[in-house]
Amino acid sequence: MVNRMSSKERIQQLAEEAAAGEKAKAEKKKKTTTRKKATATIKRHKAVWKVFNDSHKEVACFPYSEKDEAYARADDLTKKKNNNHFVNEIKVPMED
Repeated sequence: MVNRMSSKERIQQLAEEAAAGEKAKAEKKKKTTTRKKATATIKRHKAVWKVFNDSHKEVACFPYSEKDEAYARADDLTKKKNNNHFVNEIKVPMED
């Protein structure tokens, strides 16, 4: 014969299970640790003009304000070496 639970016993069992679940949730919450977030360092960049040869190797570097000198250098190298040289604007990290 199967023992059946009365309503009172069933309600009491559900209340005990709910209390046990809340207790387990509270214990789980205590186990988690908080970490300090790493502060991101702001990396500053500056723009420079770089002269490259055909094989993309850097030949010269000029500050951003000296654009004309960079193009003059590229033209000069192209004429001297019979090899194409070109100028690109590159952003490089700033030194502190």
